[in-house]
Amino acid sequence: MKKLLALALVLVMMLSLSVTCFADGKAAADYTGTLTIYSPHDSDPLNDGVAAFEAAYPNVKVEVVADGTSNLVAKIAAESAAPVADVLWGGGADTLAAYKTYFQPYTPSALDLIDPSLYDAEHYWIGESPLPMVFIANTNLVPEDKIPTTWKDLADWDVDAYGKIAIADPTSSGSAFTQLCTILFLYGEEKDDYAAGWEMVSKIMPKLEVKNSSSLAHKDVFGGENALGITLEKAAIKYSEDFMKVIYPTDGTSAVPDGVAIVKNCPNQELAELFEEFVLGHDCQARQNAEWGRRPIRSDVEPVGLKPLSDITLMNYNFDYAAGNASDIKEAWQDMLVG
Repeated sequence: MKKLLALALVLVMMLSLSVTCFADGKAAADYTGTLTIYSPHDSDPLNDGVAAFEAAYPNVKVEVVADGTSNLVAKIAAESAAPVADVLWGGGADTLAAYKTYFQPYTPSALDLIDPSLYDAEHYWIGESPLPMVFIANTNLVPEDKIPTTWKDLADWDVDAYGKIAIADPTSSGSAFTQLCTILFLYGEEKDDYAAGWEMVSKIMPKLEVKNSSSLAHKDVFGGENALGITLEKAAIKYSEDFMKVIYPTDGTSAVPDGVAIVKNCPNQELAELFEEFVLGHDCQARQNAEWGRRPIRSDVEPVGLKPLSDITLMNYNFDYAAGNASDIKEAWQDMLVG
């Protein structure tokens, strides 16, 4: 049934695009050439997205270079004198912000359907799948009325009664680094390097048990070693057991997205813009969510099996500050941790 639904979605996308004329007067079949995509996405959603794009634009061939985000942005930087890639599809927006000098701005048609906190203010990168940060609790170990509902509540967590809160190490975990910055940006201000945010971190830190792997921040909650953890939504929602609860902080949380960006001076500008429009399009967003559980970024795509993004309080995440001060932030965390 799932395969039949997937085929039906592709056929609908092909049919709708085959009869559509775009703003430049072209039909889908009029686009030709080779598009080179660099992507760190998992193979299934990556291959599925590429196949759907090629089906929609039958005269465009896509070449994919798959690797980790850090390797791909380093490769884009190294090739900047003679770019090879047209598009970077995927990778955390923190990293894309750090390398934005190697991208070029583009304003997609779907921009008014995307929360402004989820794209670069100058449109050098656009979020394509947000990743909210959440708390996860084991109600076999902590009563529901004792579970924190805000980041500030973590400072009042009763360690004696419920043990410490599981979190990964921000110096080695990208998601934990985002969690740290979330607290800084939520409670502090850039003008003084988020001093009030660091004060809040200092209050929360004694309540934390730092894990050596991101996955342990949720696995150890499920296993009963911790009553509460801080993790990514996409990890937390995999637990269907009644005793596992997912909490979206009501004072605000970050949803640092995977992003899409067009490489500066790329060889195939027109096709790069076409692909960005495609992955931000309603059909691709709905398909990636339905087939692979990726959260859509568009406000007009209702997520399957996920809380609507409009029901989550999002804070203003300072991507440029996080990217430009990552080393100092990690050093300050480490100094505070060791006392």
